[in-house]
Amino acid sequence: MNRVSRQRTHNGWKHPIRFTFLIALTIGVAFNLYAGKDDCTNIDGDGAVPISEVNDESVGTANDYDEVVEEDDRKGVIYLALIGGSQPTPNACGLIPKNDASQWTGWGGPLNFDNVTIGEGATTRNHIVIGGTYFERGIGAHAIATLVYDLSGDNYRRFEAYVGMSDEKDPTGCNHGGSSDFTFSIDGKEAFKSERLTGSENNENIDAVKVEFDIPTGAKELTIVMGDGGDGVGCDHSTIGDAKLLTAQALAVEPANKLPTIWGHLKESY
Repeated sequence: MNRVSRQRTHNGWKHPIRFTFLIALTIGVAFNLYAGKDDCTNIDGDGAVPISEVNDESVGTANDYDEVVEEDDRKGVIYLALIGGSQPTPNACGLIPKNDASQWTGWGGPLNFDNVTIGEGATTRNHIVIGGTYFERGIGAHAIATLVYDLSGDNYRRFEAYVGMSDEKDPTGCNHGGSSDFTFSIDGKEAFKSERLTGSENNENIDAVKVEFDIPTGAKELTIVMGDGGDGVGCDHSTIGDAKLLTAQALAVEPANKLPTIWGHLKESY
């Protein structure tokens, strides 16, 4: 006989109010765990520059795509967010930065949605497309931007993402769709630094660059800096697709949707 059955036989359910309260409390805890999930959905609608799925994306068309990176629904995957998440312990939406929101974007703030680009202002956010790939989850900002994430809320083992320039500026923006460089540091030590990335080059879109590095045990914070590529901040719609922290639980399961590592300059500091 299990514990509940024994209690029922012994007490005859003499405390129905207490039992009802415990059920309500359990449901409440479960609800709070997933509260905010709706807040991390994308913009309502197609955005100022609608995305379009095609067989072969073109540099001459903004926000067309022929690859998709869907949300990673493995347990133990924690997405980086800006608005709907929480910190230092993430919620179902993800982990949000601990630094002041005024540092999150060099132009076009304050940021008001998750999983969107910077657009041309607060009412013009778009879905995230980098080099012909549509990312269901991600972060859009404008150089120069700094994001600092507290890593003390879980035992994170690895970080993965894709970086590049939003296709909303291709091909006319500043002649190359803007430029940026992306630096990721753990507790002040550089873990990854990209080359200077542009939206397009030689009349071709530039593919998103894969970022991946291990997170040392006891790490306290992750800092992301979206630079201006060394040529000023004009048109620099810097974008990070599928930015996520992985725990041991996530690493035990192979992701269902994964793009190959493209080019980039990986610097391991550990």
